[in-house]
Amino acid sequence: MSKSFLLHLTSRITRSNLAGIHKQAMRPKRKAVADTEVKAKRAKGETDLRFDLKWSEGGKLLKNLCPLLYLSSESEKGCNKVAGFDIDWTVIGTRSGRAFASGPKDWKWLYDCVPSKLKQLNEDGYRVIFFSNQAGIEKNKVNPDDFRKKLEDIIAELDIPVFVYASTGNNHFRKPSPNMWKYFIDHNNADVQVDLSQSMYVGDAAGREKGWKKDKKKDFSCSDRMFAANVGIDFHTPEEFFLGEEPAPFKWQSLDPAKYLETISQSSCSSNKYHANNQEIAIMVGCPASGKSTFAKLHFVANGYVHINRDTLGNAAKCIKATQDALKAGKSVVIDNTNPSPLVRADYMQLAKKFGVPARCFVMSTPQEVAHHLNYVRQNQTNGEIRRIPMVAYHSFKKNHKIPELSEGFSEIINVTFEPKFTSKKHEELFKQWTSSER
Repeated sequence: MSKSFLLHLTSRITRSNLAGIHKQAMRPKRKAVADTEVKAKRAKGETDLRFDLKWSEGGKLLKNLCPLLYLSSESEKGCNKVAGFDIDWTVIGTRSGRAFASGPKDWKWLYDCVPSKLKQLNEDGYRVIFFSNQAGIEKNKVNPDDFRKKLEDIIAELDIPVFVYASTGNNHFRKPSPNMWKYFIDHNNADVQVDLSQSMYVGDAAGREKGWKKDKKKDFSCSDRMFAANVGIDFHTPEEFFLGEEPAPFKWQSLDPAKYLETISQSSCSSNKYHANNQEIAIMVGCPASGKSTFAKLHFVANGYVHINRDTLGNAAKCIKATQDALKAGKSVVIDNTNPSPLVRADYMQLAKKFGVPARCFVMSTPQEVAHHLNYVRQNQTNGEIRRIPMVAYHSFKKNHKIPELSEGFSEIINVTFEPKFTSKKHEELFKQWTSSER
């Protein structure tokens, strides 16, 4: 082998190695640039989907999180018919067979006919929309990017302009609240009025009892059926809509607010006089969201009483001090807290004794299912600014609750039947909406 040939071969190998090294050095840079571009695109809500579909966030920030994540298109025309669907175990199941997906790729169509059915709805002039509760986002159990990627894959396979609305936590957009539906109507349907009589919703949270079908468990809630009822559209389970099965028996699993209003309309107590003409302490007792504040403001604060409330003052010590200051100034006070036990009530009883004023106790006899309903109504009425009270607060009240007795020093103990007071027609409509049986 000649010396010149060896030199030529060495030169080629060296150039080849250098080229390989150069490529390897460039790969991380190219990947970094690609990742940056993807992040920038994601930040703008852009997708690779057709129909100009783009992600956006809606609603006022709650706990530093947007309460609504949605996919829509400004270029799509408005529709007067809507076909709404829940997502998990309604249009898709898990490929792994688990109850909850292990990742964004762990999905498959619930039934083989699902894609064709959804495409046909689109051809028939329906706006196909997925409405989903995704509380796992707020709890950091679901990655928003994973959720978006999963939905983009689903919609890419359908290749129709599906809109998506997802409540990101236990907020006022969460089904059965109709607020996701209303957001679509108000912002993403090009001012086209939807014909409710031609629209529908399909979901698996239908209130079916255990054994509604062989080897089938009880539905975890009735929130999908309630959502449809709150919107005012027809409801179907996935089995009914996709497979043509007969409707199964179900239970609402929650208070029927409209019927409840009918039961109390005949026993109005709004004309009763509860405030006193002389200085006193009025102590409220009742579980969370039992109507204490509404009653206190209507009958006491409106008549000059100083309102003592831990939610606004911050802690028990500040409530005691504010009560003492008010009594010193010769004012009556209403203690608008849960006040479950004699131990908690004792601080105020001591102040009553110290200032020589009577203390009356007002016990809210609100049924717990009504209190749970009011908990959700308040959240919806305030657009999520007042969050619903967690169940632990109800358990704590029940654990510590002792029925008030005259021996504690009360001059009178009055049981109060809850009576809703509506400040507007909208408030009344909110009260009449179904609220979740999920606690």
